[in-house]
Amino acid sequence: MHMNTITARQQEILTFIQQTVEQKGYPPSLREIAGHFGMVGTRGAFKHVAALIRKGHLRKGPGARALEVISQSQTARAVQSKSAGRAIPILGRVAAGQPILAEENLLGHLTVDPSLVRGREAFLLKVKGKSMRDAGILDGDLVLVKRQADADSGEIVVAMVEGEATVKRLIKKRGSLILQPENPDFDPIVITEKDASFQILGKVVSLIRPVV
Repeated sequence: MHMNTITARQQEILTFIQQTVEQKGYPPSLREIAGHFGMVGTRGAFKHVAALIRKGHLRKGPGARALEVISQSQTARAVQSKSAGRAIPILGRVAAGQPILAEENLLGHLTVDPSLVRGREAFLLKVKGKSMRDAGILDGDLVLVKRQADADSGEIVVAMVEGEATVKRLIKKRGSLILQPENPDFDPIVITEKDASFQILGKVVSLIRPVV
């Protein structure tokens, strides 16, 4: 089994490009990508697209809109050689009342690019379910999580709710917190003062998809 790794934002942009090609028959322009994600100017979109090309997820052809999404089977490769990477624990679940790295939750370790977490405590969580499908996070994916107790509105987090960890987009609105799924089949989770067990465990900084 091999692993491909890209950041959470790069996965969102890749998904947007795929969806646009499916709907319109051609990829979005850099301006359209920037507009869709609320970026000021096209520089940020260009950098993300360039990274996706460099990592083998997109192929650039002649012309302004000549972007081709490369299938995962074409891009299967190891994340990093062990000599250059950092071993991160893989968790199958996180439950309340246990240390995050409890032995019964541990599935193994994976070596990743250390620049993704920059010395911070981190873990990988195996995603279960389809609630983040439209953000490009699928059942069975691994999300790389940087440990932190808070995050900005709009960021994707791993949070503890009712005794279990969940991956959702954090929305801060008028003093309340909302855990927003990226799939219309799922309802948002509104956090109230009564939810004493609620806790942000960390921010999702990258996505790793197993490719068999």
